[in-house]
Amino acid sequence: MFVAASTPTESLSKANFTFVQNGKAINIMFGTDVPKLVAMITRELESTLAKEPHQTYEITELQPIELEHLRIKNEALELAAKIELEESKRKRIEYLRFVTDSIMENLPDIGITVFGPQVNRDMFKKLSEPADPLKIQCKDRKVFTITENDFNTVNFAAENPLPKDVIQHLYDKELLMCFWKVDETIGTPPNILQLYAHELTKETIKPPDEFNEEETILPPLITDLEITVQVRIEDQIDEDSPEADSEPSEDTLHFKAIKIPPIWVPSDQRTHAALIYTYFRAQTAAFLPPDPVPEAPHIIMTFDAYKKKDLMNLVDACKEDVPLYGFFTSDNPQTAVFIANSVDKYNAKPYVPTDKIVLKVNKVPGPTIPLLMEYGPSYVSPNSVVGHKEAAKFFPPSYKSAQQEEAELHAVKAEKPKKRKKTKKGAEAEQFEQPSASAQDTLQEASDEASKISPEEGTSTTSSGEDSCESRPATADGNNPTADGLQS
Repeated sequence: MFVAASTPTESLSKANFTFVQNGKAINIMFGTDVPKLVAMITRELESTLAKEPHQTYEITELQPIELEHLRIKNEALELAAKIELEESKRKRIEYLRFVTDSIMENLPDIGITVFGPQVNRDMFKKLSEPADPLKIQCKDRKVFTITENDFNTVNFAAENPLPKDVIQHLYDKELLMCFWKVDETIGTPPNILQLYAHELTKETIKPPDEFNEEETILPPLITDLEITVQVRIEDQIDEDSPEADSEPSEDTLHFKAIKIPPIWVPSDQRTHAALIYTYFRAQTAAFLPPDPVPEAPHIIMTFDAYKKKDLMNLVDACKEDVPLYGFFTSDNPQTAVFIANSVDKYNAKPYVPTDKIVLKVNKVPGPTIPLLMEYGPSYVSPNSVVGHKEAAKFFPPSYKSAQQEEAELHAVKAEKPKKRKKTKKGAEAEQFEQPSASAQDTLQEASDEASKISPEEGTSTTSSGEDSCESRPATADGNNPTADGLQS
């Protein structure tokens, strides 16, 4: 019997020990619990010496405990994917409500009509005839190719969406859409455009005239397009019948008729706003900002700080997938205290064994996360929803990486004005404005001569008759002369 140790990535870098006998696996242990490992080795050795039978497995076969771990792992992954999908949908709906609210507020008199593939651009002149009595004006019209993503956006809150089988047939088809301005004093865009659609699709009864003695029924301007499609359905066979055991059910062709309406008008203003947002975005440029670049889903991964040297080599090689990192006192986002945003700054501070490196890692397909897992993280976010909340704690909007700080420092240095060299004319002007050294000497000599004048001629007295020389300005040497000095 021998024991093989390994650290597979699938086990999140947790060591496992496989017990092998005669080329077959007989047991396995996860983790690094040394007393438990020694006890298991002793027990298996005693069992082997006693020639007790073992349940054996192929080396490549998963043992029951591994199957259980795999089941738990898959359930956790499915739960994480479900949570992330629900959060993504919630954010998308929240953003669509924001933009449609803005459009409804700024374009309350605008509505959209979507014509079917049977209506082409050349027919627009006829389509405009019923518009005049309703006081609606087509401000813009375009032909768009329909995609599934676009119509998912359009129908996110639609009250009367087109049937699914109709929408599926419209994918990759070119449809004419019109951007209408309505008179709000008459009604709302959905109501008025519904009347417009009715005028286009109703039959017109022409009264008798000199040419026709009876009423004439005129067909609608635009009509439904009926198509027949093939649908595969499985034969419904009773499971209890002998045929169900002997032969599998065969696919059969089923023909189904689909009616594509000539025009679709949403019954709610929000869906009109969604159509404007999707197909007439240029009309919103005055009040609606560009769509923000979506942030990649991300998680938090933490490691013991002593792994920084090897770990940073990988982080530098995967900068696109690891946008931020930092050193903290722990991996608990509620209590962790920031230490440094680079290895150099961290090395300049006292080392504490409990310090952690915290990475913000984009959860995208690629080798980055599996490679990081090989370094044995102490914590990994269970999903990107939790990871987003944790990242907001570790890396708030005010957080700056070392690269960002360096870039800002260079930007500040570049903004400092450079000293301009003096031109010849500038030097002459400066020389003209400032007194020369000889002129200053002349002034100094005049000041000295004035100081030699007798007190009776050159000094003033106070109201009490005392000399007031102490109030004079200082001489060139910085000392005020005393009254005795002057008298001498």
